[in-house]
Formats: sequence, structure tokens, C-alpha cells
Amino acid sequence: THPAPHRRAVHAHVVTIRAQMSTTTVRVHYIRHGESQWNAEQQAARRRGVSESFVRTLAAEPRFTDSPLSETGVRQAISLRARLMEGSDGLAAALRCAADGSCAAPTLIVSNLRRAVDTGLLALRHLLDAREDLRVAVLPALQESCHYADCGPLPLAAGLRLEPPVISAAAAIEAARESAEAAMRHVVGTAEAHEEAEAEEALSRAIRHSVVGTVLAAQARALAASGGADAAWLREDGYHRLHLDPRHAEPEVFDDRRRLSDALRLARVVELDDAALGEAGCSRDAVEMQS
Repeated sequence: THPAPHRRAVHAHVVTIRAQMSTTTVRVHYIRHGESQWNAEQQAARRRGVSESFVRTLAAEPRFTDSPLSETGVRQAISLRARLMEGSDGLAAALRCAADGSCAAPTLIVSNLRRAVDTGLLALRHLLDAREDLRVAVLPALQESCHYADCGPLPLAAGLRLEPPVISAAAAIEAARESAEAAMRHVVGTAEAHEEAEAEEALSRAIRHSVVGTVLAAQARALAASGGADAAWLREDGYHRLHLDPRHAEPEVFDDRRRLSDALRLARVVELDDAALGEAGCSRDAVEMQS
């Protein structure tokens, strides 16, 4: 079967790159994101000896949506930056070479989840500061696949941008409160006018504002622990270096979890035909990506 349109575009891009590569070797380096606030929370819960069912219930809480780096995760990203600036391995050498203009800059790609975005931006800040023309591509196809809230990205901000960090946790909470209150006033007005569909949409908007504010506040608190300079850089420069292809900004593409039903095990799914996959709510492409 043919993959979805946005996946066809990615596949075509890969085919084009392969054709151009000929016998050229391309080295790919992967950077694991730092500890997220959900990582820290679930580890703490398991240390307390709670059941796995409780952990799964906890994981569904909206406050863990697009879980940002914890204070430890921020320190890990900054520590990685020092290693990449001063290290003797091939990646560190290549980044220093790119930073001083002696060789071509690498292609930088991150997923759409802010723990990955912040890790990449903080760790590679020295390169981005040196190469003002360099952009970091945001690719939803790299998004983690799971059933937990932390696998879902926050909605995009105006202008198809990722929500940048805020100045402080208090600012995020206050902005979310004002937005949610305005949306709730609209809910009441439309409900009184018996405009149920519009009232439902306004209520969903109020909930989204609340979740966004909670997540941005958590991100601000963790970043503040590093002293604030990196938080200011992320807000004023780092997030402006991100590039999201407009084709990947559609809601059903941007949130690209490729999830399978809890009732299905991947080992069984790969044996199903396309009709059975459709009935299960997933596609052959989703199975291949998760395999």
C-alpha cells in the first residue's frame, strides 16, 4: 500500500539523497534527549514501589503532555555542550570544524517534542551561535511512539511555530489563566445561546490553554535552575532557528504518534492483511515504522 502523502514526501526525499550520494559515506550521529520531567516522575514512582497500572494512570495526566526536560535533563544537555566543544571524538571535531567555517555545517534534525528540541538546541548552542545561517529541521516523523501523554506535542503557536519557552513559570500560568478564562466566558455565552458545537470548541480551547500553560511553566522552572541565560537564549534565538516544513504542520501530521491499539501486539499485527489493519485503526505504513 502507498504511505500517507507526508510520508511519500519523506520517502522521495530519502530516495533523492541516496541517488546523489553514489558511493559517498554519510555519518549519522544520534543524541538521546536529557531526562524529561516524566522520566523523573515515573522513576520516582517505581522507587516508591507503586504498581505498573498506577504508573500508566499517572502517565495519562495532561500535565505530562510534551514533557519538557527536568532540571537534571537541562544540566545533561549543557554538559553535553561542553563535551562537544572540547571532546576529542569525531563528532566533536566535526562540530568545531563546522563552527569555525573550515568545513560544511551538518544537517541538524530534531523531533517535535520539546525535550528533544531543548536538548539539541542547548547541546549545539556553540555551533548555532557561530553559524547564524544554520537552521534545525523539526521532523514529526521522529516523534516518540507511545500511549503516554508525554508522547504528544503541544499545539503549534501562531505562525506554525513551536511554543517557545516563557520568561518565568508565573508568566506562563498567568497567560494560561487569562486565555482559559476568556475561552470559558465564550463557553458560557455560546451555551446560553444554545450554540452547542461552538461551546464545545470553546471548552476544548480553554483546556488546551490550561495544558499549554502548565507545560510551559514546568519548562521555565527547569530552565531557571541553569541560571536563566540559556532560557533567555532559547526564547530569543534558539526556537527561532527551528524550521518546520508547512506540510508537516497539519494537526494529523504534526502529532505523528503512529500508535497501535493496546489490544494488538506488534508480532500479531505484522501478519494481518490491509483490510484487518484498517479495521484495527492503523495502516501498513504505521506497522512498518514501528517495526
